[in-house]
Amino acid sequence: MPDARRNQREPIGNMRLDAHRILVPVNGEPVSERTFRWACRLAKEAKAELHALFVIEVPLALPLEAESSEAVSDGEEILARIEAIGAEEKYKGLQANFLRARHAGPAIVMEAEDRLMDLMILGIPYRRRFGASTLGPTATYVLQNAACEVLFWRDSAATTLT
Repeated sequence: MPDARRNQREPIGNMRLDAHRILVPVNGEPVSERTFRWACRLAKEAKAELHALFVIEVPLALPLEAESSEAVSDGEEILARIEAIGAEEKYKGLQANFLRARHAGPAIVMEAEDRLMDLMILGIPYRRRFGASTLGPTATYVLQNAACEVLFWRDSAATTLT
């Protein structure tokens, strides 16, 4: 007799997601949007809270509170697109925010800790340097310092090149 639990749809193979609060840093790149779309589906199926975060990186030469209408406008535009993706995926309850920081990595990690996130999902583009796949400084910082679980969505070479 088949086990009824095996017939339940689960997000990743036979694994079940235990996260109740998911943070997805976004930056406006296509991989970021694809990652967020996938996170919406995952969060919806797991009945988890989904948070999107855009970090405005403020140069050291300026005070953190410095007004950059262009950066704020870009952030609002990116978060509006993220909210539209959430609506397309029929995810309700998305919390999308932006904040100012010197560097995105530490800001993302602190936000995850402050908001008690269980899982962070980062989208990273396919990059090869000197024949090896590499992570950028933000992804590296998050991987090394985040207290919560971290999941990376890396684009394939074909996705990045097209």
